[in-house]
Amino acid sequence: MATKLKIRHILDGSIITQDKVLQRWPYVIFLACLAILLIANNYVSEKIIRETNSLNRELKELQTEHLATLSEYLRKSQQSEIAKRLNEVGIKESVVPPKRIKVKRKK
Repeated sequence: MATKLKIRHILDGSIITQDKVLQRWPYVIFLACLAILLIANNYVSEKIIRETNSLNRELKELQTEHLATLSEYLRKSQQSEIAKRLNEVGIKESVVPPKRIKVKRKK
């Protein structure tokens, strides 16, 4: 009866001092360390996933802002838009086409 596990031994803590249990302590400690490492790894991976999601949302916002800015730039750089803005300042667009100047070189 001394070798049987009784609830009384578990509750009063005398089970910890038995030889069979003392021989298994390194294994129990090893399993506890593995459990702690597993929990820590889970927290780190969840943190990385949250950061990745946040960066993906920020990337989408920046891509949208980039497209809006590029569209505005392309609109403002059109020849008609530039002529309209220069006309407001007082500079008028030339209606005379440019002429080519040919220079004859002496040999």
